[in-house]
Amino acid sequence: MAKFRNKKVDVVIDVRSHLEYWLGHLPGAKCMPVGSIEQAITGLPEITHDTNILVYCASGARSASAADTLRRMGYRRVVDGGGYGEARQQFDEG
Repeated sequence: MAKFRNKKVDVVIDVRSHLEYWLGHLPGAKCMPVGSIEQAITGLPEITHDTNILVYCASGARSASAADTLRRMGYRRVVDGGGYGEARQQFDEG
């Protein structure tokens, strides 16, 4: 079971561009660029409003925006992991 700061994570979402994702990402992360996250996540019925979601980007700005968007959409368990470097240090893929 994956964890971030010792809390359970069901889904990891990288909100950077596809190129940034391709250059390196957290294990098991799904690439959903911040501008298309609303459409991308609604296409995944396995991600429910009670799923533990971790979002991260390069510096923390896009992940904060994505976390706000997801919360506004009704996702209750969203954690903003900030930038990739910080998220990588706090992430345990179990």
